[in-house]
Amino acid sequence: MFNTAILFFENASMGIITQGIEKITCRWDSTLNMVKYNHNMRSEVYSMKKLFKVFSLMLVVIMAFPFSVMASENDQQRSDLIGAEERDFEKLIAEIQNIKATHPDYSEEMLMSFLEANHQDVERGIIDIWNALTDSEKKLCIRYPFDALKVNKAKNIATSQTEAKFGTNGLGNRSDAFRHGIWNAEMTVLIGKERAELFATAHEDKDVTGTESDGYPKTAHRDMDLHNNEVGREIGEKNKEASESEMADIIYQEIYSATTSFIWLHE
Repeated sequence: MFNTAILFFENASMGIITQGIEKITCRWDSTLNMVKYNHNMRSEVYSMKKLFKVFSLMLVVIMAFPFSVMASENDQQRSDLIGAEERDFEKLIAEIQNIKATHPDYSEEMLMSFLEANHQDVERGIIDIWNALTDSEKKLCIRYPFDALKVNKAKNIATSQTEAKFGTNGLGNRSDAFRHGIWNAEMTVLIGKERAELFATAHEDKDVTGTESDGYPKTAHRDMDLHNNEVGREIGEKNKEASESEMADIIYQEIYSATTSFIWLHE
């Protein structure tokens, strides 16, 4: 009987101990799992933080890049002397001719007002070209429509030759002087020196308050352009038989001559 009791007690004790060990083991496993979980969570959070930082940096770079490119292009390129696509400019001149034919009694001012008041009936690209012109240029387009076509052609020649010679259409620098010089030289060849002067001067008839993107006053840019326009017309008058590429070479050599008549504001 006594042995049976001892056996019972031993079995009971072993059961309690076993259960205790199992509980401790379960808790230990649970604790280990929790530690592993927390460690993994911390690792994942850390990884996510690193990924977020990298992503944020990439986003900043991506967002900043287009604006820096735009700023660089705006600093280097003068959109006011970039000719329109010839086909679009021809449409503009055709529209002007159509209005003149429909309203032969209209003055230049009335024709300008009519075109601007009815711009919704005109193609967007064409009215954009019109709006980019100064008022003085608009009047000359109405008065001399076919000469205006040649002036636009000369603008395109000027920008393309400047790009070929300098790699860019700059602002206030030597390439700017070259561009205005060849534009006026080509206009002189295409429409004569007097008409070329009319269109070139009309192009500069704009608001000159404030400064340009290169930091120089707009008045300084206007004076520079008017001077280089005149130099370009003189060269064009003396070289009327020169091809576009030959004219570009002549003006390029003059630009880099020690005694050049061209002027610019900065390198």
